[in-house]
Amino acid sequence: MSHLEEIILQETKGLPTFALSEILDFIKFIKEKRINTIKSDDSLTKELSSLDKSELYHLEEEFKDYKKEYPYE
Repeated sequence: MSHLEEIILQETKGLPTFALSEILDFIKFIKEKRINTIKSDDSLTKELSSLDKSELYHLEEEFKDYKKEYPYE
């Protein structure tokens, strides 16, 4: 068990049921968010790898000067 897990267990001892229920909901939310992020990354990778050369060229042209046109500050 990691140090963080131990701290979480210590901090949750003695909390009322409604608080433990909220913590459990948050844990489930975090897990679901992580799973969906991994799935969307896999999906995008598969989609991009299936592009043919003309589609890839078109996509690269679409974003050619993106950073210049839309600087992030």
